[in-house]
Amino acid sequence: MKSKYYLVLLLGVFSMASCDTSLNLEADPDLTITTEKKEYKVGEEVNFQLTGNPGIITFYSGEIGNDYDYRDGRTLPAGDITVTMSTSVNYGVQPDQFSILVSTDFNGKYTIDDIKAATWTDITNRFTLATNATYISGGQVNVSDLVVDGKPMYFCLRYIYDPTKGTGRTWAIRDFAVKSNTVLGLTTLATQTTAGFGLYYYGPKETTGRSGITSTTITLRSNAAGNTADYTEDWCVSSGMEVGSKDMGPDRPLNVKGYSDAHQDSYSYTYTTAGSYKARFVATNATIKEARTVVKEVDLEIVP
Repeated sequence: MKSKYYLVLLLGVFSMASCDTSLNLEADPDLTITTEKKEYKVGEEVNFQLTGNPGIITFYSGEIGNDYDYRDGRTLPAGDITVTMSTSVNYGVQPDQFSILVSTDFNGKYTIDDIKAATWTDITNRFTLATNATYISGGQVNVSDLVVDGKPMYFCLRYIYDPTKGTGRTWAIRDFAVKSNTVLGLTTLATQTTAGFGLYYYGPKETTGRSGITSTTITLRSNAAGNTADYTEDWCVSSGMEVGSKDMGPDRPLNVKGYSDAHQDSYSYTYTTAGSYKARFVATNATIKEARTVVKEVDLEIVP
């Protein structure tokens, strides 16, 4: 992987300016880095003093996306995956009609047979569900334990009507959201309007007056009173969500000096987040035949 890094660097050399047209380098690039102090505040400019004059200088701040340690590539681990939604329930007496399910082996073919053939994990008891027509929040539910790396996660809101267990109830779901919390921060993977929910049925379905999806609400209910003799299932299934680890590609440096640039005796940078950082400057001299590189580093503490 490092040979690939140096190839990219050399291509940068030729794109920025022609380098030394001789064949051999006599010495490694010379570069010394100093700072006035080792601790700075967030938003305070860090002034790096540069001594030496290599052909190319690039800078890695040590922050995510700009860290020398990840110059060959970075894999972002799966974060905490949380689900939120609000529910209400009205009418009827039938218990346990509504459930919330998760699958990581659904094949993505949205037919009722394929949906039912998938393995679905019931996570209903992780939520606080409504007991009447007033909407209540189900809480922030962590489903990280169900993540399978490399497999998308599908969510299902399932409603089962069994005529032997009493009259059906009407469930309504709002504010569905899936979020991922990683070292990059909190990211919304899906909302109710972007989750791609679709309704799929097992058993007879009335064309009107049954379950439906609007821009704000998913409603799950049985057939009308005159047509409730048959067992039915309503499966409201989302699109697949990528919740596992993610290949972020290589971290990239910032350009400080190219071959055609004038001598650079300082470089300034400002950190926006507190933390301990290892700032690195990469100095390179290159000819059409070879390249020599040295790395100089400075440990910094950025405080609030």
